[in-house]
Amino acid sequence: MRSPQFRRYWLGAFFSFVGSWIQNVAQSWLVYELTRSEFLLGLVGFVQGLPMLFLAPIGGAISDRWNRRTILLVTQSIFALSALTLALLTFTGWVRYEFILGLVLLNGLVLSVDLPTRQSLVGHLVPREDLGNGIALNAAAFHTARILGPAIGGLLLEWFGPAPCFLINGLSFSAILLALWTIRLQNSHEKPHATRLWDSLREGVQFVTGRRGLLMLWLNVMVLSAFGLSYLVLLPVFADKVFGIGKAGLGQLYTAAGIGSLMGLLLVARLSGEVPKGWLVLVAANGFAWCVMGFAHAPNAWVAKGLLMLAGMFGVMQLVSTNTALQTSAPDSLRGRVVALHSWAINGPAPFASLLIGQLAQMWGASLAVTVSVSVCAVFGLVLLTVREVRALE
Repeated sequence: MRSPQFRRYWLGAFFSFVGSWIQNVAQSWLVYELTRSEFLLGLVGFVQGLPMLFLAPIGGAISDRWNRRTILLVTQSIFALSALTLALLTFTGWVRYEFILGLVLLNGLVLSVDLPTRQSLVGHLVPREDLGNGIALNAAAFHTARILGPAIGGLLLEWFGPAPCFLINGLSFSAILLALWTIRLQNSHEKPHATRLWDSLREGVQFVTGRRGLLMLWLNVMVLSAFGLSYLVLLPVFADKVFGIGKAGLGQLYTAAGIGSLMGLLLVARLSGEVPKGWLVLVAANGFAWCVMGFAHAPNAWVAKGLLMLAGMFGVMQLVSTNTALQTSAPDSLRGRVVALHSWAINGPAPFASLLIGQLAQMWGASLAVTVSVSVCAVFGLVLLTVREVRALE
């Protein structure tokens, strides 16, 4: 935080993230209210995540080639216009499920460039020796907002309906746009090679696949995205059908997961340099799977919220430890592409995971669907324990 540019960026991103989480709660409830279908709820996640499957690596290459500040000014402006459009449609009563699908597809296309650019920007706002802390603080902004946003969103949804939630999100982007206007990036001493786009993408892939420890952590993130994090898609179903706690209760479930995520960030920051990153991932991968299984069969909402906190903590420990290991290992000229691979591992499998969990919940119910899905994470967590390079990863 001793860097003024990073401070301004962090504050702008934090307020924007709060708005985004407010919209996430309202949008998921609105979709479920319009359709009453677990499958169509999962389809929204599929449509939003599909562009990341194909375009995230390209987004990383773009962020390494062009000015990151300019890219983010464009992408964040589009996000703002999308949220304001959804607010207008909802205020006027013209909102339809198909319109929501169109807007989330647009957001997914933009996110495939925005996410790797935004994550790799931190390396140009702080000195390299502060990069680890910068990455953790950047993630802390997201996950602290994940606590406040759903809590606020659940109350606003209960009191005023979804439209004001979308309007607040649209206006919240002004914070990060203002911050971006005021910053100037440090010039990198390493220049990207003037290679073709395909060759540029291959350099990033070769960097990760050539290091077995990093590759296994990256594969773990893919498994986590495909079979673990999909339980978040069904939170409206758990709030409505399983626990009967309604709109405000849905916000509380999201908030519980967010509190756990912040706990995980603080724990990773505290243990950084003392516990190897590989061991942090090993403990978190195994703990996450069993906590999500417990949540799926919790006897009441209070137990469910406690297990969601632990699941959020273990989930973010895996993601942040892997992200930090990748970024601190990569040279400046490769960082955008390496971060894009991490973003792809998180978001690439997500569309199919959303469809799968929605279909399984439609057939078997939400609890059994989550149990079957997250059992894959439990098996992969045991596999990771056998890989020496992961255990040795500092």
